Amino acid sequence: MVALHQRANDYARFLPAINGNFARFTRKSASTHKRPLPAGLTAEQFDFLDPGGLFYYPWALYTAAEGVNDTQPTMVSHRDRRTSFVLGDSGGYSLISGSVKESIDTFRERSLRWIETNCDVGLPVDVPTRAIDAQPDAWTFRKCLDATLHNTDYAVADACAGTHLLAVYQGRNHREARDWIAEMKTRRMWGIALGGHTRLDFWFWCKAIKVLIDDGFLDHIRHIHVLGTTEPGVAVLLTALKRALRSYLKRDDLEVTFDSSRAYRITQAYGQVTLGLKLGMAGNSGADNAFDFRSFTFPQQGGKVNRAAQFPFDSPLGRLCTIGDLMPAVSPAVPAFDAVGSNLLSHHETYMELSAIEQANLLCDMDQKQGSLVPWHIQEGVRAIHHLFQTGDAIHFNHRKALLQHYNKGSLESGFDDFR
Repeated sequence: MVALHQRANDYARFLPAINGNFARFTRKSASTHKRPLPAGLTAEQFDFLDPGGLFYYPWALYTAAEGVNDTQPTMVSHRDRRTSFVLGDSGGYSLISGSVKESIDTFRERSLRWIETNCDVGLPVDVPTRAIDAQPDAWTFRKCLDATLHNTDYAVADACAGTHLLAVYQGRNHREARDWIAEMKTRRMWGIALGGHTRLDFWFWCKAIKVLIDDGFLDHIRHIHVLGTTEPGVAVLLTALKRALRSYLKRDDLEVTFDSSRAYRITQAYGQVTLGLKLGMAGNSGADNAFDFRSFTFPQQGGKVNRAAQFPFDSPLGRLCTIGDLMPAVSPAVPAFDAVGSNLLSHHETYMELSAIEQANLLCDMDQKQGSLVPWHIQEGVRAIHHLFQTGDAIHFNHRKALLQHYNKGSLESGFDDFR
């Protein structure tokens, strides 16, 4: 068993956003699978929240959009709360995308009850500002904000004692984010969750969080979560924010987390897997496009691989399997991966993403003065975040604006899906 979390207690925590297929897969009996699992493995060994799994990583996110309708055991509903942590997403994005087909008033109550029963920290049902683009006839910025405020107040008033909830902040630009902050900041909750188009803008949000702390609105927080990203560079900057805030607030238990469903949505849909952390040099530092994932995409139709060959990529699962264990299809007329194979591939991908993110953090911690593999925008971003909270020097911070907005700019220009 490999424990991926032991070196990373002061790193920002990546929460794999598991989907319902995988959550249920880990609790299915052998007789319900259409074929045997490889290498004599049992379904429970694919549950990474369990210390007895093929690898152990006790952190994850699961959405109420799946959880409230689960009628079968899952790795969330049947986990050991003493050895794992699950953040419950509210399912707000699923509401606007049409995946949840019930009224907000009905769903918010079911979402809250599910979070109380199954999760350690949760989000009230928010209406993301992406709804304005997805359903322009139904939503405006004001409607998104009002609905989220209403649902937040409902959750705070109706939650059982001891329920830990995060206030969700949205906005498609700085003006909307500031307007959202102005009205949400008075809700004193366990912490905050950052969504919307600005969520990766470290120049904006580091300053905003510091002001909110200094003004007495967030001086109590215990948790900050960033919705929908799996960028290793973002992970390193969030680690810097976590360390800076722990020092600034003198609270060693403050947590910073981020999530992505990439290993379950993209991997299962397209057969795309991570090979490791992309590295490269430009002068005396890492290249601007380094600290991304190197990826490989498997054939989508059967009959195009040597099924008897060893699975070509190393992981606790990969080293036990042949290609055919994951891609059993013989005919090119059918998908290469069946339900079992898709879930096995997600398990492998989760491990690879976690390993690449840990490597990025370790490389940054090495702090090499010559020939660092860490891109310059990350090196300077990390230093700027610490300097801001140590000195309050906004001028120094503002001079590094472009570097601190590197990932936000990239996501806007490329139209990246946030994998939420």
